[in-house]
Amino acid sequence: MAEVNRKHMEKLNVTVEQKIKGEFTYWKKWVWNKDEPIVMVLANYPVTGSVMKDSLTGILIRNAIVDRGTFGGVVIANLFNAQVKWPCNKRLDEASAPDGIEELMAVTKDVDKVILATGSLSTKYEAATVRLADYIDQCKSEKQQQKLFWLLNDGGKKVHPLALRDAPWEFGQVNTIDEDTTKSEKSPVKPELKAVTNDGKMKVVKNE
Repeated sequence: MAEVNRKHMEKLNVTVEQKIKGEFTYWKKWVWNKDEPIVMVLANYPVTGSVMKDSLTGILIRNAIVDRGTFGGVVIANLFNAQVKWPCNKRLDEASAPDGIEELMAVTKDVDKVILATGSLSTKYEAATVRLADYIDQCKSEKQQQKLFWLLNDGGKKVHPLALRDAPWEFGQVNTIDEDTTKSEKSPVKPELKAVTNDGKMKVVKNE
């Protein structure tokens, strides 16, 4: 009878690549199983420098995606393409690559799901609100909107991965009539978000 707890080696080949231009970083991609679906997580800023460098946000995102067990890779894309230590509209504009939305759309078309994980930044600063709305509106015009989901906590609030740490990730479908995410087609009726828990069950969370 084989010994269950026998010491052994585990090995996994992971491909890491990132797209950069000058001081701008557009995205970084990890693939550990090319035969499984790929997810894109849209965060706020990149970690700059070598492709080997990482941030706590990147680590938390990869751990959460691996834990779900349904994806073979993750692209961590950036709403803004340079690091901003102290956000303000001027600095955010300076950190916006002119072709940043174009690059986001190119990745969006290649992945199976997109998780918007920008947290409160896109509600605090006009530059972030407009840039995220531009991306969502572009997804709508190119028929990619069905891929978009908010990252939510267990109370239905849109959050950044740092706010969740090791807490379970939940999702809410993105609606273009959501008052926080579009520049047009707004409705006085706030839509409900369908959140998916880790056990696969659905629950309805009302926007506040």
